[in-house]
Amino acid sequence: MVRRTLLLLAGGVVGLAGAAPAGAAPAYPATRGSVSAASVIDLGQLARFDAMRHAYGPLHPGLMPEPQEKAEPNVHISLPSPFTSPLGLPNGRLSTPSPRPAQSFLAQLDSARNGTTTSFIPPDTAGAVGPTRLMSTLNTNYVVQDRVDGTVVASVSMATFWASVGAVMPFDPRVLYDPYSGRWLVAAVSDPGMAGSALLYGISDSSDPAGGWHLYSVEVDPTGATWADFPTLGFNQRTVAIGVNLFASGTGEYAGLAKLYVLDYAALKAGTAAPTAISVPGGFTVQPAVTYSPTESTLYLVEHGASGAGTYSFFALDGTTLTGGAVLTNPLGPWTLPGSGDVLPQLGGYPVDSADARIGNAVFRNGHVYYAQTIGLPAGGEPGNPRRTGVQWVELDRSGGFVQGGRIVDPRASETNGGHWYAYPSLSVNAEDDVLVGFSIFRSSGYPAAGYVFRYGTDPPNAMRAPVVLKAGQGNYYKTFGGGRNRWGDYSATQVDPLDDRSLWTIQEYAARPLGGGVDSGRWATWWGKVDPSAAPPRLRSARKWRRRMLRRSVLGGRR
Repeated sequence: MVRRTLLLLAGGVVGLAGAAPAGAAPAYPATRGSVSAASVIDLGQLARFDAMRHAYGPLHPGLMPEPQEKAEPNVHISLPSPFTSPLGLPNGRLSTPSPRPAQSFLAQLDSARNGTTTSFIPPDTAGAVGPTRLMSTLNTNYVVQDRVDGTVVASVSMATFWASVGAVMPFDPRVLYDPYSGRWLVAAVSDPGMAGSALLYGISDSSDPAGGWHLYSVEVDPTGATWADFPTLGFNQRTVAIGVNLFASGTGEYAGLAKLYVLDYAALKAGTAAPTAISVPGGFTVQPAVTYSPTESTLYLVEHGASGAGTYSFFALDGTTLTGGAVLTNPLGPWTLPGSGDVLPQLGGYPVDSADARIGNAVFRNGHVYYAQTIGLPAGGEPGNPRRTGVQWVELDRSGGFVQGGRIVDPRASETNGGHWYAYPSLSVNAEDDVLVGFSIFRSSGYPAAGYVFRYGTDPPNAMRAPVVLKAGQGNYYKTFGGGRNRWGDYSATQVDPLDDRSLWTIQEYAARPLGGGVDSGRWATWWGKVDPSAAPPRLRSARKWRRRMLRRSVLGGRR
């Protein structure tokens, strides 16, 4: 295990920066791939086609593949935390509230039917914001909305969107907007559990997602031995990277391998998009960062390690050369595996699926990498049976060293006392180092809700402001379609506004009003929220000197 020297400074912990990722290893093996199918579509035209076959009958159940899991090592450590009184901020929060949403409206509802007569669980909540439009990609529909008032501009089913490249049962959608190139990026996978499993990806022709797209399909394993699950997506101006986890066809056993598909961004924009596939032995949900810099040439990636040891891994991608991957220890300390079943409480019973501790997304901003994940607490508890869940957020330097982080948690919460459980987070960071973390909220005295917390870059290190309920739950959520879990998630999305590089948007899941009662009556829904930091309560300035000193230590050598 790599040991890292930590510097305590004004209540923060700064990992000493290096010139390369800690524990940098020889490059991982890479092979040149080929595109199985390619097409050009117009989303607006497809939406008009789907609208003509709008269905009015009952929705059919659609149980999407459960995110396959990798058994975590049974290791536990007792890490003396540097966050002792008066530095005990990670599990606390500021009394100052997070800013209220400047905009707030519906994204997608479970009953939306253009092009599909299927109600899928879970929605796999993904969304992004552009200069004039919002785009949400769910397992049901890909929806383009006006960003001012949420008016739907175009709606197409996920199946219709990917049909031209031969996708069978596409799932796990991802979408990003690149403010520097003015393009939208999408990814997904198809043929779950089958030998013909494929990676799907595409790029818009312009900043209007309701216009033209170039789409591609790549066969994951020509031998048919493995299939791909849970894609991740990130980029810089040189590279687009998509990660997948591989599982054995037929059995669903973890194949001991992740793959990272690397696309030359210039070639992707030019319409010649053959990927390079990099094998990551032992890798699982390797998360490339969304790189908010027009000049950063290295694409950084993070990966969750073991909950009981509080570990993570850090990678750097230079072109098609991947290095790093050493096991690093998070000084916030270990936690409990959040769950592998229904543990999140709600009013009326039927606990909700909590999933695992894989990293939700990653962002590179001003020389640092940020990420968020769900954790179970207290540390050392029974894995998969926590007393509560919380959201952990982390900031790293360019070498993977810990800079700061904290935990969004209600320390009094239990399964029955009405305390708040937080899960399925995502985050983004603006040009001023302000951070927005979105998530779902669960409690025994209420219905699953959408929420977020916020911190200014000048706030005291390691702390977030008080949580905000973005959209309250409207009813008990219970929908299994005969599966083993009351599915939720499997992720959410938060991104910076390209118009000002200050405002931040999040799209989160909440429980809509049920249809009837009993089994499978629950309905999920998703909600957009925009936070404008300039319209927020007064900032706390006590950490300004800390932030300046921290940035001087960064190898960035200056702000973008």
